[in-house]
Amino acid sequence: MLCFMSTGKNKWSLQRLILTILAVILILGSAAIGFAVDVDGTIEEGEYANQLSLATGDYLLNWQVVEDTVHFGIRASTSGWVCLGIEPTQVMAEADMIFGWIDAGGVAGALDCYSTGLFGPHPPDEELGGGQHILSFAVSEQDGVTTFEFSRLLESGDAYDKTLSADGEIKIIWAYGNSDDYLDLHSHKGSAVINLAGGAQAPKGGEQLDLYWLLYRVHGALMSAAFVLLFVGMFFPRYLKKKKWWLKTHRRIGISGAVIGVVGIGIAVYMIARTTGVHLRVPHSWIGLATIVLMIFTPLLGHFMLKIRKVPARAKMARAVHRWIGRITLLFMAATIVLGLLQAGII
Repeated sequence: MLCFMSTGKNKWSLQRLILTILAVILILGSAAIGFAVDVDGTIEEGEYANQLSLATGDYLLNWQVVEDTVHFGIRASTSGWVCLGIEPTQVMAEADMIFGWIDAGGVAGALDCYSTGLFGPHPPDEELGGGQHILSFAVSEQDGVTTFEFSRLLESGDAYDKTLSADGEIKIIWAYGNSDDYLDLHSHKGSAVINLAGGAQAPKGGEQLDLYWLLYRVHGALMSAAFVLLFVGMFFPRYLKKKKWWLKTHRRIGISGAVIGVVGIGIAVYMIARTTGVHLRVPHSWIGLATIVLMIFTPLLGHFMLKIRKVPARAKMARAVHRWIGRITLLFMAATIVLGLLQAGII
């Protein structure tokens, strides 16, 4: 009898254990189903584990990591293209960018692109020697809202795709446009920091990018003005020496060009400090640093030359050095401007 009762208790304990295991499996299964991503161009409630609202809700970003794959779902208030950029180094530069759209014929399209400049361009990876690594995508459009879902590996092995960590923070840029051509200018854009494991930090609107673009244009305008002033000033000692006012005008123009150039460099330093904080990272910045040193040194040498003009031999040598340093300064300024335009993706 005792043996029978013991056996009955064991059976009951075993049944409770089995029921408990089944309950846990059902709970875990329900949670998994709750975040089962279906890349079909629609985003259901609870389909993704994470969501971030941007542009006061006009751009909703959803994401979910499943093993070695990350799924993104975007819903934007536009009938044009939508885009997500991953890990830019500075503004748009070196960002891994994914575009999605539906054309006028109702055909969905998507491209894996890479931004080669601060403000583009962003050609497809294939044009740069990489490949398309969108595993799956779907796009739908309804009532002025475009929904774009896509999947990609956390690590594709492509030099033009950013390697992501399943539980790491990534910087993103986002944008959408009014047309179906992904090469057309965006209508809205911004940036944020998200964690693929969940959560977001310091979402930023387009104000920072607008400020950067404004500072970049001011910087470029000042450096161009400095170049023009120094270039014009070079002609006075060569062609206008017979005029009594040539020296005074030459000095004023040279000093003005140098001051404007220094201000332009100062704006560039501030601009970098507000973004990456990494100075002297590209050839443009190194050549720019050499240029500003020459711009300061040239008028100082000219001033020294006037001080020693009573010593003919030294004055002659100083004039020759001053003249050649001025020419080298102009060459460095031209190189700096060209490199800056290349860096920005303008040429």
